[in-house]
Amino acid sequence: MERLSVVFDLEPVSRYRLARPPLVQALGQVRYPVRARLQTLDGIAPVQERLLDLFPYMNQEQVQHLSLLVGPGAPPTSEAQTTRTWRFTDDAGWSLIVAPDNATLSIGPQYGSFEEFQTRFHAVVVALREEGAVPRCDRLGLRYVDIAETPPGNEGAWQTWFRPELTGWSASSVVGPDTRIITSITQTQLAARPVGELAGPPVDIQAIIRHGYIPPGTVVPGILAEQTTNGAFLIDTDLFIEGHQPFDADELTREVTMLHDQVDRFFRWALALAGQEYFGLESVD
Repeated sequence: MERLSVVFDLEPVSRYRLARPPLVQALGQVRYPVRARLQTLDGIAPVQERLLDLFPYMNQEQVQHLSLLVGPGAPPTSEAQTTRTWRFTDDAGWSLIVAPDNATLSIGPQYGSFEEFQTRFHAVVVALREEGAVPRCDRLGLRYVDIAETPPGNEGAWQTWFRPELTGWSASSVVGPDTRIITSITQTQLAARPVGELAGPPVDIQAIIRHGYIPPGTVVPGILAEQTTNGAFLIDTDLFIEGHQPFDADELTREVTMLHDQVDRFFRWALALAGQEYFGLESVD
């Protein structure tokens, strides 16, 4: 379980909960070689039956991909291709989108615990393996999007909620008292080699961290775009493993659990004392 300890040099986090969590979306995704059968109703039906207790509703969606074709001596032409995907939902806010080459599990502010996310993720991988005949995972990813909106009349509150290492110079006295911050976003990409005898696929474990102040009306892309009402501080933590490995439910769930451990360590580290108080952090035995 130590293979990801090199991504963030942070201590393990004891269990906690937030009374007012800023999380707007948690997403887990597996990508795999194209399975044409997952575009058809007959092909997706066994997957639906396997997941019926978790996702009682299914809708068909059409995703259009537009490609530009350019050739010598001929005007550019565009060609549209449509992919059929399936959206599984329940009454609690969970969503699963299954496409011929990927599946994405997501939950919004209704998120309760990672244990529930973990259970559903495992069930999805089992269904895709056994009913969808998916043989291999090409990419495994976990993304948590936190948007901490500031209260009206206290637009600068975000400057105290998070550690100075995260808020940066734009939250310091460098910015004049009469100067408004319109937006300030930083993106950092990391890569770490897996360590330990049970390191799994010999590929880098990667992280993309986006954080900073975003103005009212900002749309943060995800499975469902989130638009802010007030100014807010964004922490978008995306960890993933790219590399071929067997589509094994137990191993992929173990890996997504370790990715979550790193996301959790980073977010807990990011909170300053004022943020802990504002979001209502309390330890859980």
